[in-house]
Amino acid sequence: AEMARVLADSNHVPLHRLSLLVHSVSIMHKSLDNMPKDENWQALTRNSTNLRVYIMAFDVKSDDMLRILKPSIPLERIHFDSYVTCVSGAVVDLISRQYDKFLTHFILMNDVIDMSAFPDLSDNRNEDPLVLLAWRCTRLCLLAVHGYTVWAHNLIAIARLRGSDLKVLEVTEESIEFDQGELADQ
Repeated sequence: AEMARVLADSNHVPLHRLSLLVHSVSIMHKSLDNMPKDENWQALTRNSTNLRVYIMAFDVKSDDMLRILKPSIPLERIHFDSYVTCVSGAVVDLISRQYDKFLTHFILMNDVIDMSAFPDLSDNRNEDPLVLLAWRCTRLCLLAVHGYTVWAHNLIAIARLRGSDLKVLEVTEESIEFDQGELADQ
């Protein structure tokens, strides 16, 4: 929060890019109470109107991510990488609602050992958070998913929603699941 206040000072040259690394080990040793609040991000973006933020999160719990992601962050790119924890559908949904104006890159990696049990972000809901992300984030040009279940029909929906604007759609073959009805038609 203090760094954001200093950078928001009008005496500083406006920022264009800010890259943040959030790691589970850092969170264990430091409190999230000192993270910038939404008003800090608002002040920073008033002075740096072209600011875009890139967040890399390593093994960060979904509850912690929900505390870090403030509505006024001009989030352009986010990269989740996990060995232990999994990103929740709620976090993906929040990202798609809060950062629909800026988000261009979304990378979701889960380096699981058990290749037969990838987590499913849709949580058996009708709306898949990745489809909603593709629908809401109209500037999305890169979507990469490794180690999470992606249903084949949702993959098609994502590709159709973004069309040729989606320059990279990268999904691990093992992540793609088919409905039983789809398998019968194949």
